[in-house]
Amino acid sequence: MTRRLLSTALAAALCLAALPAAAQGFGAVERNQSAFSPALGRPLVYNVYRPASAPKDGARWPVLFLLEGRPSESDWLDQGFVFEIIDRAVDEGVIPPTLVVMPVAPFSWYIDNADPGGQGMMATAIARDLTGAIDARYPTAACREARSVGGLSMGGYGAVLFGLDHPDAFGAAMSFAGAITPPIAPKDAERLARADAFYDGAFGRPLSRERFNAWNVFTRARAAADRPGQRAAFYIAAGDRDRAGLLQSATLLHVTLGRRGFDSTLRIGPGAHDWETWRRQLGEALAWLGPRLDPSCGQEVAGASKNAASP
Repeated sequence: MTRRLLSTALAAALCLAALPAAAQGFGAVERNQSAFSPALGRPLVYNVYRPASAPKDGARWPVLFLLEGRPSESDWLDQGFVFEIIDRAVDEGVIPPTLVVMPVAPFSWYIDNADPGGQGMMATAIARDLTGAIDARYPTAACREARSVGGLSMGGYGAVLFGLDHPDAFGAAMSFAGAITPPIAPKDAERLARADAFYDGAFGRPLSRERFNAWNVFTRARAAADRPGQRAAFYIAAGDRDRAGLLQSATLLHVTLGRRGFDSTLRIGPGAHDWETWRRQLGEALAWLGPRLDPSCGQEVAGASKNAASP
């Protein structure tokens, strides 16, 4: 085992040791799972955290899709210790026992990209194919009321994108230090050059300003506001020592969503663009998410009505 893996394992063990005894061992991690994606024409790999016990009395698990940052494949597990955060939240009653799915999609930017050598139709693969495969494999509540999406950095951008484009699939979206920027202006050659070096060919090689702007979350927010029907709720978090551009864009996105009638919450707290900050942000966001998860999919559960008249 390498020194890095040893230090990671030790950190994970220390985090788990800090949990109350009742919470230890709540969930199980399943790595390198896969589901065939027609959109990609190949299997889509994912990691998963599942509650230790099956749902009781016909209940179903809600699902949280957690999207990785730009180069990552399993950092939510290896550095984010998501299992510890979810265990604690479940133990404290912040959220119900929840399945957490972490797709492996490095450098994809969570968009559809049919270019030769590109990452493929990843947005469709996750929002359509993977959600369906998860609902078929696990006892999940297959509805938007019980399904949410979150992510950090590149994954934060993807989470907002999915919340805007697929409100029928995701009822809530959470962005932690999302790599969110406004569209590129026609004459901004300097920014276009920087973007070409940063976005891994996701928007074309060289980067197409038109494609980038079409997939931009500010562009998508305008389009989503004009569509009738359901809307996702958004939680946008950033650290006060994060990159200035990300702080500005997080605030601008929150204002944009609010002005267009979306339910948007902005949290700027202490922290930088690092895992200490993202772990804390996820824990805080779960308190926001918990009341928004409805594993009954809007169906009244027998004997659970709070408004039932007393005999």
